[in-house]
Amino acid sequence: MPTDAPMIACEEAVARVYEYLDGELDAEWSERVRYHVEVCRKCYPYFNFERIFLDHVRSQHIAPEHSDRLERRIREALRNEDAASA
Repeated sequence: MPTDAPMIACEEAVARVYEYLDGELDAEWSERVRYHVEVCRKCYPYFNFERIFLDHVRSQHIAPEHSDRLERRIREALRNEDAASA
């Protein structure tokens, strides 16, 4: 990692996943999240799933209002599944 900043925690990386994947982070934060995902075995599958999911939604040319609603429903279902398995 090019900065002297310590590696961010998993919670921080996950909280910034959508901003990172949408290219909305500044260069420093983008690099910090990218580095975390590269080295964290726990976070990599999550980030990879989110990247593939967003790429698929974008490729379907779904109207934005529908894709937002669909994305919220899927994320809510995934959160509920995670909570049930915890």
